[in-house]
Amino acid sequence: MGGDKLSDKFSTARTAQILDISTNTLKRWYKWYENESYVKPDGLKLPEPTRDGRGTRFFTMEQVQELRNFQQNLKTIYRGCMSEFNATYQWGNRGTEILMRKKGEENE
Repeated sequence: MGGDKLSDKFSTARTAQILDISTNTLKRWYKWYENESYVKPDGLKLPEPTRDGRGTRFFTMEQVQELRNFQQNLKTIYRGCMSEFNATYQWGNRGTEILMRKKGEENE
């Protein structure tokens, strides 16, 4: 029985609170991860959450720990891997222009 019912899982909001991030950050991680237009590093994985009828993601405690590892990896070994996505998604045209300008400076 146990472990399979929603009462044993944490909602997106509760999971974000445990990780000390915003719900938008957690949603952005999945939006980036599920978008095939962006290359993901081989070792960087997000857990597959359970969804309810409204599409809300629910996570087990084990998955919350996987998300904590993901969070740490984004800050260290995979730092910057979401920069192109964040520039486009979060900052729009201005972010894309800044990113392209920065890439141009690196190539000089």
